[in-house]
Formats: sequence, structure tokens, C-alpha cells
Amino acid sequence: MTVIPETGLYAGLSGVNGKPDEVPGDALFLNQTHSNRIVINPIGGENADGMVMPRGFGIPALKVADCLPVFAVWDEYIGAAHAGWKGLAGGIVENLISSVDSPLRWLVLGPCICCECYSVGKDVFEAVAQVEAEGQSHRVDLRANAIRRASNLCKEQFGLINIEECTKESTSLYSYRRNATASRNILWLAETERGEHIPHLNSEMECTSPERRKN
Repeated sequence: MTVIPETGLYAGLSGVNGKPDEVPGDALFLNQTHSNRIVINPIGGENADGMVMPRGFGIPALKVADCLPVFAVWDEYIGAAHAGWKGLAGGIVENLISSVDSPLRWLVLGPCICCECYSVGKDVFEAVAQVEAEGQSHRVDLRANAIRRASNLCKEQFGLINIEECTKESTSLYSYRRNATASRNILWLAETERGEHIPHLNSEMECTSPERRKN
């Protein structure tokens, strides 16, 4: 698991063969459709790709293969979003952050396909990057794109946690691009007391405070 400093929360991850964390039985999942729709106080199963709820309401969880899992932490609320290229292009990160009318404290980005492994066509590149594409080969950086969108909205006044593991390159994570698997990695956000028995997963994790990011 990855502990989010000074929040009492952790981000859990379960990949191939359940490695390494145990998914909470009461985790809340959406019917993800690659949209930009956010649900407030979900009951589970809604057709959407993001959710926001008060602390203590539930455990937001995501199923991803190569898309970017995004978690947001405010003082009194938590949220999650499944951000593939369609979601990013549609503004799902902006919609998630704008769902709560208080300062964003932490943005947590889980494993996804890395820029070097994610070649796309011109139309997809332009939709996500919002710039005109040149040349024949284009690569999308889902992680950098999400950070840029959040920074534009919040003026970088938030902490950032990056779990920088590429789903396509990792043998412990599922990747649709690698082998067209129907299986998915599961990530969730929960109170730390629920995961104290779980070994920490800090591999390739970058944690940046708001103060450092403003320099």
C-alpha cells in the first residue's frame, strides 16, 4: 500500500495473482465506460468513471489495465477517476477536482501505461494533448497530462503522489496493450487502520508536497 501523508489514508493495489494488497470487501466500484461523468455519493454500479464522497462514506475503487487511476483527497472528501485517453480528453480530471468546492490536498496517480509504450494515432494524440500533431508516431503521457490539467485548475497548490510503474512493462500488473487481457488491476483509497497489516508498496513512488512543487 501507499500511505498518503498526514491524511490517515492509503492507496491499495491488487494486480496479478492478487499481489500485493487485499481488496476491501465493501469497496465501491462503478460501471466504467470511458466517460467524463462523476457520481457524488455513489451506491456502486453507476455508469460513470469518477466518484466523490465524504470521508467515512465508503471506499472508492477502480479497475484499470493501462488507463490511469486517479485519486483525489480534500480535507473532508475523497474521490477517484478512471482516466484513459477518452476520459482525459473529455475533462474527467477537471470534473473530479471541480466536484468539491474546497482546496485539493493530494492527487494520487497509480500505475498506468507509460509514455514510451503508448503510441497512438494523430487524432487521439491531438484530442488528449490539445496540440496539433506532427510526424507519423505519437506517444501519449497519461500521467503528465493529468498533472498538467490538475495544475492548470489548482495552480499547483496540492501534494502529488506518483506510483510510477508501467502496466505494460510490469509482470505484476495486468495490461491490455501487452496481451489483450480481460483482467484488471484494482486500486482503492481507504482509511489506514483498515490496512495496517498490509506490507507497504513504495516501489517507484514519488511523493511531492505542495511547498516543493511551488519552487
